[in-house]
Amino acid sequence: MRLLRFPVLILALLTPGLRALAAEPVLKVISPQKTLTFSTEDIAALPRTELKLPAQGDQDERSFSGVALRELLLRAGAPLGDKPRGAELMTGVIVRCKDNYAVFFALAEFDPNFNNRTILLADHEDGEILPPSSAPFRVVIPGDKRGARSCRQVIAIEIVSLAKP
Repeated sequence: MRLLRFPVLILALLTPGLRALAAEPVLKVISPQKTLTFSTEDIAALPRTELKLPAQGDQDERSFSGVALRELLLRAGAPLGDKPRGAELMTGVIVRCKDNYAVFFALAEFDPNFNNRTILLADHEDGEILPPSSAPFRVVIPGDKRGARSCRQVIAIEIVSLAKP
């Protein structure tokens, strides 16, 4: 009985620390209006989307789940829906990764009025949490012929305007 108490005590002491780590901000969404920060728990609480990507080469079909990037952009005030006109169509999204890799998207790629695909900020692949080489998040883009924009270890999403002031 004495041996059982020690692991239980250690687990009890570590659990609040593990919860605190999960609640730490791991993603910033930056727009001209505001900066939002999200923990893994915040992202997990948002509406979930699952995408299945067809097999390529020697890979089997893969399944990703997470949050539609559009959802995060709307929360940051991105002009999506009926709003984009003129200078607003000169708005883009930069996805930044831990290793300083960055990818640029036109904002219209996230708008169902311009595009019918969902670009996903995934936190799970094939039902498992992303491995450290991809975590905390990975961008998944159905229909892209090359994987260069499917960036990993995403830490920030920035909305920028390329319109002349």
